[in-house]
Amino acid sequence: MTASNSVDFQGEPIGRENLLETVAGVKHEGVYLLGIFAIDNGDGSFEIKYFFGPEKNSSTVKALSILASIDFPSISGIMPAAKIYEREIMDMFGLFPLNHPDLKPLMLFPENWDGTVHPLKKDWDKTIPEFKKYGEYPYKKAHGNGVFEIPVGPVHAGIIEPGHFRFSMRGEPVLQLEIRHFWKHRGIEKLCEGKTVSEALKIVSRISGDNSAGISLAYLEASEKILGIEIPIRAKFIRVILAEIERLWNHVRDIGYIFMDMGYTPKAQAMFVLEEDILRLNKFVASHRYMFDALQLGGVASASDIDINKTGAIRGVLKSAGEKLKKAEWYILNSPSVTDRIELAGKINKKTAEELSLCGICARASGLRRDSRIEMPYLLYGETVQVSQKTFEEGDILARTRIRIMEAFESINIIQNLLAWLPESGEDLIPKDCAEGVPVSSGWAIGNTETPRGNAFFYIKTGEDGNIERLKYIDPSFRNWPSIQYGILGGIIADFPLVNKSMNLSYAGNDL
Repeated sequence: MTASNSVDFQGEPIGRENLLETVAGVKHEGVYLLGIFAIDNGDGSFEIKYFFGPEKNSSTVKALSILASIDFPSISGIMPAAKIYEREIMDMFGLFPLNHPDLKPLMLFPENWDGTVHPLKKDWDKTIPEFKKYGEYPYKKAHGNGVFEIPVGPVHAGIIEPGHFRFSMRGEPVLQLEIRHFWKHRGIEKLCEGKTVSEALKIVSRISGDNSAGISLAYLEASEKILGIEIPIRAKFIRVILAEIERLWNHVRDIGYIFMDMGYTPKAQAMFVLEEDILRLNKFVASHRYMFDALQLGGVASASDIDINKTGAIRGVLKSAGEKLKKAEWYILNSPSVTDRIELAGKINKKTAEELSLCGICARASGLRRDSRIEMPYLLYGETVQVSQKTFEEGDILARTRIRIMEAFESINIIQNLLAWLPESGEDLIPKDCAEGVPVSSGWAIGNTETPRGNAFFYIKTGEDGNIERLKYIDPSFRNWPSIQYGILGGIIADFPLVNKSMNLSYAGNDL
């Protein structure tokens, strides 16, 4: 059992009257919220599951559940991060979170969706509501003399995905930002119901294309635990190498966009050229620029095996990446016009980061020591691969940018070391029983991995036929998007593109 699948679970659901006291006790132990979701039992009852990140010096995820039929107690007064999960449950299952502080639709827009239809219930017949207006979305209002609103999106210039940002301002400072996403919700959780584990892998690996390897690994961590599959050692090495190449590529691209939004086009272009080099490397090494289908149940695809030619190509790109990143780092740290633009801007303090249960770079830049490779180690992490924790307390754009650069360098070192230690070729890339056919097993498990954006969480439950009964995925962007509303407060609207790029959150991964 890998540590990221290790769960301290209550077993039987606790009484709902004990939920708030239990959650308060869990929070007192220093854990944070990994996610909340519901399961339709098919008999008119629902199980609501709560998962919490491990305590310090532990890699065990804590979990508990309650039963509900009509409503359930909101825990957002204890853990504010719960608000969006509880709104999601209300939309998708029709369960009402009692005493919720901001109860309005999250995913199903009242302008065109019948509020009595809940798509994740077992009895939903997949009939789409009549296309008409059912109600109004209640936006927050800032009041006072001279207050005005600037709505941005959901349709944007360029190729950015849809998202709505509503700024309330008085003069230059931003008084309030309200974000509204889920314009491209694809129903992935419902789509995976009834699928085989292999069929669902094809779907989830495309949830957010630029994090395909990281998300797939979280899915495989859970599904391979259910099936009792042991990964060959060479496949473990290749999986980690591909995941770290993906991390490097994401960080390089994001640094480029930060330069671009500051107006430093030459520096941005240097990063974008490097990004293209890495994408071409992906194609050469994994047969796809975004590494789609590079990972398979039990190991990796044969086309993703790493031979001497691929090793040479990877080392060549890593050398170039190291040189260009050093120049970018020097420019960021030694150019007053750059630091003046991003230092103190987009600040998210540690307390806010804790209350919102942030993850990834957004958490580490605000002083939280959260990295799934360290907290809940998987594959070679924590053993062959030791990841050093990099955090800053400032929580601003500069802190997030510096962490990206530092982690890009670390990814380079990890990949170089794994290439040097890569077991001899000729070893199986997937177990023989997987090659002959996917085994069938029922049960449930979770998987956690550290994507370039932060923790990716999967819960998978399979039935007696081995097919998926319930799949829940929580993307790091889902956790981190609410924080941008705090990062821009008091700043100017011209800072928003930089704040946004410094987090680089996914719309597709968030929307599902």
